[in-house]
Amino acid sequence: MHRAITVALVSAISFAAIIDRVAIVVDNHPILDSAINRDIRITSFLNRAKPDLTHASRKQAASRLIDQELIRAEIRTGDYPVAPDHEAAGLLAQIKKDRLDYGQALLRAGITEDELNDRLLWQMTVLRFIDTRFRPGVNVTSEEIAQYFNAHRAQFPGTLEEAGAKVGDFLTGEQVNQALDEWLRQKRQETRIDYLEKTLQ
Repeated sequence: MHRAITVALVSAISFAAIIDRVAIVVDNHPILDSAINRDIRITSFLNRAKPDLTHASRKQAASRLIDQELIRAEIRTGDYPVAPDHEAAGLLAQIKKDRLDYGQALLRAGITEDELNDRLLWQMTVLRFIDTRFRPGVNVTSEEIAQYFNAHRAQFPGTLEEAGAKVGDFLTGEQVNQALDEWLRQKRQETRIDYLEKTLQ
């Protein structure tokens, strides 16, 4: 009997190790298989969708987590602000208000409230990083605003003067996103990324 219990215990530990194996290593920082699945589940919850754990979905989640690790590394080495806890608390309260089935939705997604809260806090930190790191380098000119307004009049009722601020904000956001994408592309080239789970590459 003692031998049977020991074998069962070892098997359980081995099974847990398989479930939580390292899938990717980004510059010596591991991304666990369970982290990929958790990212999918939380993203699905926020999108009010059923978790999709297919290969294609896991590959997309793995790519997101690589980008997040690159951002984490930059935040660790730079003087970038971190979102305070109360910002995530406010978002969480709004989600609870909007989702009458909040508790059941968490269960269906297979996540905990702590995991959701951590994700919300991280999202706010990423937004602060992007705003601090890339927005100062963006300069949208009045000519660019006028050109975009004239080419997309149907989207902006009223005159250029009335819609100028909205158009400017939109173009600024577009340029910030482009700067972020280029930065991530360069960081991926500069960083050692090892795919232990080759199908995620």
